[in-house]
Amino acid sequence: MANLKLDANYRSDMSKSRIKKIRRDGYVTGSVFGRDSEPVSVEVMLKDITDQIKHSEHGAMSLFDLKLHGGPKKGDGIVIIKEFFKDPLTRKVLNIQFQRVSMKETIQVSIPIELVGDAGDTKHGGIVVQVLNDLPIRCLPGHIPARIEVDVTELEIGNHIRASDVVVPEGIEVTAGPEVLVCTCVPPHVVQVKEEAEEAAAPEAGETEGKPGEEA
Repeated sequence: MANLKLDANYRSDMSKSRIKKIRRDGYVTGSVFGRDSEPVSVEVMLKDITDQIKHSEHGAMSLFDLKLHGGPKKGDGIVIIKEFFKDPLTRKVLNIQFQRVSMKETIQVSIPIELVGDAGDTKHGGIVVQVLNDLPIRCLPGHIPARIEVDVTELEIGNHIRASDVVVPEGIEVTAGPEVLVCTCVPPHVVQVKEEAEEAAAPEAGETEGKPGEEA
């Protein structure tokens, strides 16, 4: 996959007034860590990141070529978004954590799971329930897949697909426990709503029906 571009400014001013100013200008705070190097505090333009992610097949799991301005000489390199923090009320991103990576060293990431195919028992009313949304894996950065497809075609009511059943490309190791549940097929839940409603609406013996306001 092609790497995205990330321009970051070295952040030396940690004051609240500085944070308020950069947020007004569309920036968010962040840090770059990993590979036995000291963490570096940065400021990044949020829109630049989100716009690139929207057009990338790998989304938030894309690799970035980091160019650090005003910071340590060895600050440049390849990074991946490890975590981000949002305001609990506005849901706006406030801080992004970037992890340094080497294209020759494996890393741990979680990849979205996409269920494909129609389960065999959906014709009989079976419902496929996805339990696990993201699959933790380990691989080289250049081998990170955009998604992990799980085929549910043969899934029948009462059966499950677990982490150990997931087929992944060569060079990728699933790090979830083998018994972790990915999805299951459950029988339909039939509720006799119509019959209950008819019973509740039926007049009792000795009663007559009438429109509101009419005298019996």
